[in-house]
Amino acid sequence: MDRITEPKERYNLRKALTLMERDIKVLKDTDTHILDQSTLKQHRIRSLPLSLDVDDSLAPKFFTPLASVNIPEPTAEYVDDEYYTDSTLWCSEWGRSIYMYLDAYTRKLALRFPEIWRVWSCKDIADYNFGDLYRTFEPEFGTFLIWHVAKASKPHIKCIMDNNLDVDDDHLLRGEVLTIIRIMLGQLKQKVFVDHMVAPVLLFSMNRRHPRVLEAYFDGRELVIRRTKAYDFTFMNAAGFKTFAQWWVGNPVGDTSKRGIQA
Repeated sequence: MDRITEPKERYNLRKALTLMERDIKVLKDTDTHILDQSTLKQHRIRSLPLSLDVDDSLAPKFFTPLASVNIPEPTAEYVDDEYYTDSTLWCSEWGRSIYMYLDAYTRKLALRFPEIWRVWSCKDIADYNFGDLYRTFEPEFGTFLIWHVAKASKPHIKCIMDNNLDVDDDHLLRGEVLTIIRIMLGQLKQKVFVDHMVAPVLLFSMNRRHPRVLEAYFDGRELVIRRTKAYDFTFMNAAGFKTFAQWWVGNPVGDTSKRGIQA
């Protein structure tokens, strides 16, 4: 078997991400869980806006939505589930309630559009070998679901996670950043992706009842994290569920080679 040699430039990229992960991890020692612009800049993280309007110049760079015009509405009858807005739910359960309804909806869509499973696959979180994607102390965060490109043909990853915190548009959460970096490092450590310099992540962050979507990639100098404004899921937000689902089951795109980070 031919020996696989990692280019030095790529090794240096992984090393930079590893050091960044270490520095973000230790922020817990100062009880820093919400990262302002000053902290992000200090750690070479650039936060930019993101739009889920496919025609917007701020749309994701490495992912596209399911473009079919025949996408069923996320009604309780179609999903065969109910989205709970009951005020008696603990705040720690809010993110899970959004995830469960979104997951049920997207799996129904995957039955209607079988090409989804030809592009994407999934397995148990622990089987990805991405390291620790959970925090069990307040404020808690954790990963619900990960999808990877089938047959490891591309390094793109999608992740749904929960953060038991509220956050505004000017800040990122430590849990979001750690999850992104650990997933990227896990992908870049795989020999099958040795010719790829970029491991893009599309993260659906269930921040209580105001989730948002983040697209992240490391350009060799900075970790670029683009984030949408928060969506309001305090009610049965059918338009929000449909938008999230379209992007969750859509396709991976973009140049992830060395050329991709030089563009």
